[in-house]
Parts: sequence; structure tokens; C-alpha cells
Amino acid sequence: MTKKNVMLMGIHGRIGEHLYLELKDSVNLFSFSSPNQDDVFEDITLIKKDLFILPEVEEALQDMDVVIFFEDPIMRLNRLTQGKFNDMYLLIADNIARASKNAGVEQIIYIADELSDGSILSVLGAYGAAVKKTATPIRRYGKNLTYKTKDYNSVRSVQRAQTPPGWTVENIAWYYFGWLDEIVYSLVNTEIKNNTVCIYVLDKPKPVLILKYNEEISDEDIVIFEITGGSLKKGSTSKTQRFEFRKLPSGDEFIMALHDFEPALPWPVFKMTQAPIHSLVSRIYQVEMIINKDVPEHRPHNNK
Repeated sequence: MTKKNVMLMGIHGRIGEHLYLELKDSVNLFSFSSPNQDDVFEDITLIKKDLFILPEVEEALQDMDVVIFFEDPIMRLNRLTQGKFNDMYLLIADNIARASKNAGVEQIIYIADELSDGSILSVLGAYGAAVKKTATPIRRYGKNLTYKTKDYNSVRSVQRAQTPPGWTVENIAWYYFGWLDEIVYSLVNTEIKNNTVCIYVLDKPKPVLILKYNEEISDEDIVIFEITGGSLKKGSTSKTQRFEFRKLPSGDEFIMALHDFEPALPWPVFKMTQAPIHSLVSRIYQVEMIINKDVPEHRPHNNK
């Protein structure tokens, strides 16, 4: 009988380790792995892909029959992470669910825990994959979201918010940059030309950030900008830096996420200045959308 291909979310946490020992002789085991982990196991294949990036998850799940979904591996890959644990867990669940649909995964097994609400299970089954939930929830301990790896300075920021009535995720994404220009006018200015957003500070002639809308990997539920330049971005980086807006399956919530940003500022200066400012602006924007009753245009015209 041909063995099933089974994907674990990780192998170095307590859940992943127990699953590995239990399943290694009966199935073909695969596991998500961070880039700096060594392939020390002979009976499991480590897949060095990022769980937060949908195209990488889609590549990882090709040829998989079963995915076992649990929370062990979330706390890794970035030196600084801003956001609530449950929001990050939800984003990963959405990636797994979307990728499972595209790859034809037979089943997702969700290992329930004491703290997660029903939204995780709902998201995992939202795109058509068969989902089975374990009967006995495991105990989950609190997580510290300021973890780090030693290879490079990178940032991830994830916020979940309510979608204003009548707004699409494209409305939310493009309105953000116009709003940023208005809310801190004369301090921060944005210039939108076709698919590119340039952000300026004060009267400096060069932009501090340049973001390009990636139409190829965006769709009606996900809008992705790649951070391609600017004085606040490190010149040579190890990963594609993205700013993402994503509608969740419920339809009344979305996620705004900054992935793998590598700042040009010295790390201590970045942590005291740019990092808290980004977090604050994101939260103010969530309030602004609730207050604003008008649905904005999908794609703004050049504003300069």
C-alpha cells in the first residue's frame, strides 16, 4: 500500500515531536522548517518555506495528502513581530486552507487547543478542504511575540480589523495610502502613480518607501504591495518584503500585514522610532475606516 504524504506544521515543538515519533514509520512525513534548521532526521523531509507567505505554502503542499494543523511553529523567522498571537494563527490557517484547496489536499486535521476560538476551524474549512478536529483540546501556553533569529534583522506586523460595510479589500488597501497623506499632511506625503506608491517625509526629494502593487499574485481577496525601495528600506535583503491586505472568509474582517521588512535604520533606532509608529498608524487607520461611511474608489487617481 502506498504511504500517504503528511505535512506537519513543525517538528521541534512538543506537539510536532510527538507526532513525528508516532507517525514516522507509517507515512511519508514532511514538515515546515525555518531556513536555518539542519536536516538531521533521516525519516522526514524538512520543507524550508515560510508559513506566513501564501505562494510558499502553496509550493509546500503540492503532492500532500494530509496536513496536520497545530500551533507550535509560529514563533520564528523574524527578529521583531508585532501583533496578537491569535491573529497570526488565523493568517497561517488561511494560508493552509487556500493552499490545500489548490493542491487537492484530502484532509486537514486540526489539533484543537484550549485558547483558540471557533474561527480557526471555520477558516480551515472555508475553501472546501475536509477538516477533522481532534476531540481533546491540548493546553496552550502564552507566547512572547518579540522573538528573534540571528541571521538578519526583519520585522513582521499583523493586525486584524473589522471590514467597513460595503468595502472591498481593494478599497481598504488603496484608501490607506490616500488617508496616510491626509492624516499627517505636511509631515508624510504619498504619491500614487499607476501601480506604484511613493511615501515622502517632510520636503525630502527622495521617498522613504516605494511600494509596487503586485497584480500577478493579488486577487479579489488579497492585495499585495512589494516594498521595492526607499531610504528606510535596507538595500540588499534576503527575502521579498510585502505589505498585504487580506479579506478573511467571514467577510466582515480583514488582515493588514507587513512581511519580512528589513529596515535601513540601526536596529535600536528602528525599535524606538519606526516600529512603534507603524503599529500606531495601523491602529488609527482601523478606527478611521469605522468612522468613514463613504466607500472609496478602488484605485485612486494620481494624487500629486
